[in-house]
Amino acid sequence: MIDPQSNHKVWRSLYAQGKADLRYPSEAFVRLSHRLLGPDRPGRVLDFGFGTGANLVHLGKLGHQLDGLEISTHAIERAGARLQADGLTANLQLFNPGDIFPFPDASFDAVIAWQVLYYNDWQSLRWGVAQIERVCKPGGLVLAAMAAPGDISQTLAKPLGDSVYESQVPGQEGCIVLIPERADLERFFPQRHLEVGEFSYRFGESVSRHWVVVYRKE
Repeated sequence: MIDPQSNHKVWRSLYAQGKADLRYPSEAFVRLSHRLLGPDRPGRVLDFGFGTGANLVHLGKLGHQLDGLEISTHAIERAGARLQADGLTANLQLFNPGDIFPFPDASFDAVIAWQVLYYNDWQSLRWGVAQIERVCKPGGLVLAAMAAPGDISQTLAKPLGDSVYESQVPGQEGCIVLIPERADLERFFPQRHLEVGEFSYRFGESVSRHWVVVYRKE
């Protein structure tokens, strides 16, 4: 297992520098959240790794009760300010590597992990998925997005074997990432009935390509 602090040190530094501050949710997230978590289905939602809050604001406007976990106090402060500016509230908590999620079992109608789970090796990934499933209600929704082959996270990285890479993306050097092939997604979420999609875009020489995975906890 990798040092659980290594990836988090990089991201804490990025947030502290005011970087990785996404102002808007991705189009793919907006479309899927309206389809799966629309305003006609309000519930309690956990956003695991919410960044600076773009997805939280969107979910709040859909009428959901919001909780969030992040590894950076700077990210929490920015997300809180963004929510407040839109008249929204959320229970935002600091999360440290290896922590048990600070919620009882079966607390949430849905858990979001958008572009966060691939910052793991296989062992730490299994821990994270186990925590997501523990706090999700039976029948609750899990919605995740992660880098796919061809994404800059893979093309600017050193392969370490078994879909694991060491990132050389500027600003993320040294991060350990999992970039799964389609068939490997079942290893992320074993024995689950997955719906799988993807989204991508190219700008110049930079390519962004991600898997989207949706399933209901049994």
